[in-house]
Amino acid sequence: MAWEKLSRQHATALLMGMSVVWIALVLAGARLTNFNEPYLPFAIAGTSAFFLRIKLSRWEIYAWLLTSALLVKVIHLPHVPFWVLRVAASLALLGFGAAILMGLRALWSEREGRENGLAVLIPALILIVFILGCARVLNLTSGVNPQTDDAWLFAFDGSLGFQPSFTLGKVMYDSIFLTSSSILTYLALPFAMAVVCAWQIPLGARRISWYMLTVLLLAGVGGWLLYNIVPGTGPIYAFNSDFPWKELPYKDLPRFVLGKMTIPTTIPRNAMPSLHVGWAVLLWWNSRKFPRALRASVLVFLIVTVFATLGSGQHYLVDLVGSLPFALTVQAAAFLAFRDQSSASRSRLMIAALGGLALTLAWLGAVRFGVGLALASPAIPWSFMLAAISTTIWLRRWISSSEPNPGLSRYSNATESLSQPAPAEVASP
Repeated sequence: MAWEKLSRQHATALLMGMSVVWIALVLAGARLTNFNEPYLPFAIAGTSAFFLRIKLSRWEIYAWLLTSALLVKVIHLPHVPFWVLRVAASLALLGFGAAILMGLRALWSEREGRENGLAVLIPALILIVFILGCARVLNLTSGVNPQTDDAWLFAFDGSLGFQPSFTLGKVMYDSIFLTSSSILTYLALPFAMAVVCAWQIPLGARRISWYMLTVLLLAGVGGWLLYNIVPGTGPIYAFNSDFPWKELPYKDLPRFVLGKMTIPTTIPRNAMPSLHVGWAVLLWWNSRKFPRALRASVLVFLIVTVFATLGSGQHYLVDLVGSLPFALTVQAAAFLAFRDQSSASRSRLMIAALGGLALTLAWLGAVRFGVGLALASPAIPWSFMLAAISTTIWLRRWISSSEPNPGLSRYSNATESLSQPAPAEVASP
């Protein structure tokens, strides 16, 4: 166990002082955390997933649980009325406890244990900062776009012959189980991100794996830029109490007046494309080498996320369709940046990245300027949608053949990432 081999290169007093500072920083972060919103606490909870990627002893597990339990008395969690917030806050305690122990492990271990501790702690902290930054940056879209294009998104959805979000909204609101599971899944996205990022770190890794963090960051930046092309908020914000009960019949859509809608700037313009679904798709695509149970869980998370984004009124179906070619663009770009993550040739990756970007922009243009054509017949928007989805899936498969195990790359410790022992006569890379 790493704790048993204290570093002799540092004075014990210095290590104790640094330990006190680290614990104080974590406790300060815990006290400053806003537990009345779920995304950040779920991101903090994800630190536990990184912690479990360390080769832990039984006593370290006990110490983690005890530390997390003691934090209840130190942090004094607010009594929030929403049950999802209570779940997020409770899981965040485990994350804070894991952060304390990972920091202490990195301080008091010898070189191998220290590098391993930092290889899991730093990505966990980066993900927390990323989620915190996303919440702040999203607010900028409202100031840039005081009026939205929700009318066009609504009309194009309706050109399919029905309103998908309104239809699923009625189904969800009639079931407590569907409502609860959908809300929990929708808000727990940062935790799912942490699980996938953490699982791609090999046990005992001594270097930081940047690949999955880069994928998530690229999607966040790219999505924010696209939000400003066709700004939208979602039917629950555009139509308020009319969602999901007052659905405009298909026959009345030609008389629906298309125009900019004035929606309070407190509502982010983050509908098109749906980053919730885009991120969930990327998590699924990058879980190909996971154990079956974990990969199945990621798939269930993706499916429920699709249902939740529509049924809750946060998105239109066109937003979800647009997220697929966008996710392809991000995936291909990440493969180009980390060539050891894909066996596809550079030319294939370039074609997939540019093709995904072209499909994304074409879909945005079709939704914004093609409503009149789409209303001519439901077959037209259905054909557009199926073409975009099928082309995206084909391009994704085209670049996915013979991909190596995610996380086992030159950015990880080579001696830890070899899945099979090297022959005696061959030197390890």
